[in-house]
Amino acid sequence: MNPFGKFRCLRDNAKSALLASLEIYNKPQLAYRDECFVILLANAWELCVKALLSKNRVRIFYPKERDKPYLTLSLRDALQAAKPLFPPTVPFAPVAANLNSLVDYRNNAVHFYNEPGLGVLVYGLSQTAIINFRDIFITCFNQDIADEVNLSLMPLSFRAPPDPIEFLRSNADSDNKFLSAYLHLISETTESLETSETDTGRFLTVFSVSLQSTKKITSADVVAGVQNESPEGILLVDRKVDPNKSHPKLQKHVLSDIGRELKGVRFTSYTFQAIVWDHDIKNNPQYYWKPEHGGSSQYSPQLIAFVRSLTKTEIETAIENYRNRNKDH
Repeated sequence: MNPFGKFRCLRDNAKSALLASLEIYNKPQLAYRDECFVILLANAWELCVKALLSKNRVRIFYPKERDKPYLTLSLRDALQAAKPLFPPTVPFAPVAANLNSLVDYRNNAVHFYNEPGLGVLVYGLSQTAIINFRDIFITCFNQDIADEVNLSLMPLSFRAPPDPIEFLRSNADSDNKFLSAYLHLISETTESLETSETDTGRFLTVFSVSLQSTKKITSADVVAGVQNESPEGILLVDRKVDPNKSHPKLQKHVLSDIGRELKGVRFTSYTFQAIVWDHDIKNNPQYYWKPEHGGSSQYSPQLIAFVRSLTKTEIETAIENYRNRNKDH
């Protein structure tokens, strides 16, 4: 038995599970929507984390017990095992907190039931989880799932635009014990992340989505429109972001922003190219873009944050690997 599983199977199934969850959530009418959606979303994340473990040759199975079948790690245990493998641009703590909150909801849905009224909070947690999932896929697997599907959750089941923060505020003193306990946990987690100066946007974020007639589509990045004559009911129009806006920086801009030294290492164009080569930046659309018909390479502001997050050892290793890149051929 392969103790690591098959990386590509895990990765591809993770993506399929996420796409299926989006399709379910964005259906105009569907009973048990939130529960089905979160079950698939948690499944997608579990497979994603196991793919990350498998890619790095880390076991995804518990130790074998006598006379019992092999068992793969639970989402929470797999997530903890993958903690050292998380990229610097996707901090582990808020992502784990976000998933733990969704897993609590998932477990109630599978084994019991959830109290009504949590849809607004599920919406905020889930949309954040999807963004985190996409960033992990881009950084760790060099795949952008946004190229295949619109990643927005359409708030079709709400009478008013969902606002998780307002929901937390207005239900803080709820008489419902389950609801009160769940909201208290969300608030405590947020306070803990803020105290540790961690990015709470990776835990719970408010997303603004506009629903309007498709005849009024303007310049939004993503527009959801309702067509009365459409058999599907919903039309999604995805407007790609101009790469000149998302990736505006040339190499000289990166060098200027970083400065002449980084973590005690002289930062030159050679140093930068070494990092780009060693970390396969040119195959990561989050950081890199080059015009199809020629022109200079362009980089996103997120790349600068990534470069600054590297340790001195990582920078020196990149330089050494870049220097020796042709010696093995």
